[in-house]
Amino acid sequence: MGEATLPGTKKGNAMDFRKIAEFPSRLEAETVGHALDQYGIPFLVKSEDIGFFGPTAAGSSVWGASLWVPGERVEQVKKLLSCVAGEGE
Repeated sequence: MGEATLPGTKKGNAMDFRKIAEFPSRLEAETVGHALDQYGIPFLVKSEDIGFFGPTAAGSSVWGASLWVPGERVEQVKKLLSCVAGEGE
């Protein structure tokens, strides 16, 4: 993933969130995000839809969704995701 920083945040700021992955739906992004809860890693899901009960509740959308984590946790999250998705996924 590139070095995208969440709009409205500054690099080095406590709120410096970086995009770590993209998913076909908000549900998938939130599922992976909540798997990070057990590691104490906060996350944000960004999508153009209007939430779970909106038009994408049943599956993927044309917009997809991205998962964002604090910049200082990116390497840890990449390692955790590689255990699930495999290298290069």
